[in-house]
Amino acid sequence: MKKKTMKIRFFGSSKCEDCSKVFVILEKFQIDYDYVDGHDESDDIAYSMCEDNNVEELPHLQFVDEYNTVVHNHIGPLTEDAFSLYLELYFPKH
Repeated sequence: MKKKTMKIRFFGSSKCEDCSKVFVILEKFQIDYDYVDGHDESDDIAYSMCEDNNVEELPHLQFVDEYNTVVHNHIGPLTEDAFSLYLELYFPKH
């Protein structure tokens, strides 16, 4: 049986205070994530990813399964307590 692997796609911005807090949480819990700068309008790929994923507010985290299907979106500020619950749900062996 193949092990289920989840990842996080993090849409944020270096200009966003709440996004900075998310960076700290992800690093503290040592979670791998893909980062997309949602404010970099000069990056066509990032802009397209935001459009394709209906990202309208930052920070925006997507929990993505091994089939690249978004199983949950978290939009807005994130606390360590809330992230701990996400870890239990989506990263049980972490």
